[in-house]
Amino acid sequence: MTRTRRLVFALVPVALLLVLGEAAARLLGAEECAPIVPQATGWETMVGDPRYLWKLEPGRTFVSPAGTTRINDVGLRTRLLPTDPKGPDEIRVMVTGDSSVFGWGQPDGMTYAEQLEAELQRNFRGHVFHVVNLGVPGYSTVQTLRLLEDLGWRYQPDLLVVHNIFSDCNIDAFQDEDALALADPDGTPLRRLLHRSRLYCAAWMPWARFQATLNQQPNRVLMPGMPTGPNAAATLEKIDTVIDLSRVPLDDYLDNLDQMRVEADAHGARMVVAPLAQEWDVGVWTMPMDPPRPDQVLPWHPYRQALARWADARGIDRVDLPAAFAAAEGDPRGFFTDQMHPSVRGAQIMAWAVVDHLRAHP
Repeated sequence: MTRTRRLVFALVPVALLLVLGEAAARLLGAEECAPIVPQATGWETMVGDPRYLWKLEPGRTFVSPAGTTRINDVGLRTRLLPTDPKGPDEIRVMVTGDSSVFGWGQPDGMTYAEQLEAELQRNFRGHVFHVVNLGVPGYSTVQTLRLLEDLGWRYQPDLLVVHNIFSDCNIDAFQDEDALALADPDGTPLRRLLHRSRLYCAAWMPWARFQATLNQQPNRVLMPGMPTGPNAAATLEKIDTVIDLSRVPLDDYLDNLDQMRVEADAHGARMVVAPLAQEWDVGVWTMPMDPPRPDQVLPWHPYRQALARWADARGIDRVDLPAAFAAAEGDPRGFFTDQMHPSVRGAQIMAWAVVDHLRAHP
């Protein structure tokens, strides 16, 4: 008997078992594959969303100890709407990122985006500047790319300032592509084919629900949570060996930046990268663990280094925010409200650094 015939005879029982299993699954009413619905229960201003996992609730206003936060009708913390006509002397600047760009702990009127708009207006006379805040808490480059596609480019920005880094390098309970696949299970031809099988779905759905709720707060699904499994072992001492566990692996992060670059060019926008700073950049460490060694690799270090090489190789301007914070006057303990979120003063430092760069590189 030839090898081919032996293989065929070996596969026939397997195929028969699969057919019988599929028939039994349908006869017993096994569930069909379905998307896992993201739920942001209890997360102020946020709602679950299958395309982004979470997003800002449109039209929402809330008051916190820091002041008032208003979300516009398209779900951004910015006054301008994409339908607002662009004036002949108007220059639109768009800033992307996570909660540090959104303005976590900063009241309306004092966010980084608003301070940047005021500084641009003060330093570049003869134009009307509007800064569009595309920052959303927890957003990685994966989510930001989708937000640019759905809303960002409709604003017709002239300048795109990309701050994304911390939510990409963060080691969380999930990686973005895996989580988005749970929310959109039919996203690829292979998944669409598999999901036609009730036998497959009978095994896949319990696993998907387990993954989506792993280490989540009560009544939350597919939201940022506490690392688990191999992620939980990612100590400072080992961070350089587990960087692929980050929400967006480093190579994917660079690919996403490259896609932003291509899209910005297609829409006639200049792109500048300005990776965010955090408290250790100014010698402050409030984490509940010993301070890092001088040569310690922290989660964002490989991303900063790779981003610098990526930008230099493509001629993309780069604003060094960590250096700007390190050189700023005043008590560095007042530059951040916690380990990474800039205070109102910190937002001012960011705005000044971007404007200084644009003045030096018009």
